[in-house]
Amino acid sequence: MHLLRLAASAAVAVMLVAGTTACTTSPIVVIPSATQSKRPALVVGTPAVPDGSNPLEGVLLANVYAEAMNAAGLAAVVKPEDPKDPTLLDQVAAGKVDVVPGYSSDMLLGLDPSAGATAPAAVPAALKAALPAGTALLDPAAANDNDSLVVTAVTAEKYHLKTISDLAKVCAKLSFGGSAAFHTKDRGLAAVGADYNCVPKTYRELPSTHDELLLALLRDDIQVADIHSTSPAIDDNALVALTDTKGIFRPENVVPVVNEAKVPADVQAVLNKVSAALGNDELVNLNRIGAGMHFGSPAQVARSWLVQNGLVKATS
Repeated sequence: MHLLRLAASAAVAVMLVAGTTACTTSPIVVIPSATQSKRPALVVGTPAVPDGSNPLEGVLLANVYAEAMNAAGLAAVVKPEDPKDPTLLDQVAAGKVDVVPGYSSDMLLGLDPSAGATAPAAVPAALKAALPAGTALLDPAAANDNDSLVVTAVTAEKYHLKTISDLAKVCAKLSFGGSAAFHTKDRGLAAVGADYNCVPKTYRELPSTHDELLLALLRDDIQVADIHSTSPAIDDNALVALTDTKGIFRPENVVPVVNEAKVPADVQAVLNKVSAALGNDELVNLNRIGAGMHFGSPAQVARSWLVQNGLVKATS
């Protein structure tokens, strides 16, 4: 456990240095009208994270978009996650929440449980068509928090694994681990069996929000784990994410949805700028620095991330 924490701390230090030198994005500037009139504080909702895989991710995302609006001279506050309304779309439509950086497939299925769209480009289009009146879908981010089957480098080399298809020939020898949701949902373990002809020897339900799943994989108690694609554990432990060549896992791109009446075009432009900078590596790094509580509050972590990515100028 101590070694895992040391590895994660070292990775954080590397990413912090890299983040200060690699960005060329122009910073967010103050919106002139924000200083000329007193707009009410905009409420940013905290989305529920897919499968609860990276528990702080929703909080961090909400704070990133809120801090971006604060940098533009607006007032923005973050509303905690609502277990009774995981997507918050009803609250956005009702004007109780103004912005929510949610997840594309979760939002779509929340509105239409029978939605058939699964392709990365098709999901946002279907979501846009299904949104309640008075709400608008902004530019999706490239960041995608979806299911990912991962193995250790040793297992990948032993069985010559690069894709999920490669698992078929050895699947019956291997034990899988992951969340209870992955065990039962339609595009989880059942889809791996149906589409890839891969039925594991055993499946262990382990919480991905703690160290149990990762440690079981590193100890070879299981050989394949469902660890979501934005988890720092993949890079920090040199794990191999097997390519989903058949696209069975639903895309979960970060997609801000806003109340059109309360979030005008100039504010939408600020939010779109954040989304443009939010690739998968950037979201992984956000989760990484957010996991170290000594790095500050979620708002401080968000501000630091915006500085690293060139969206906000550093202050002395």
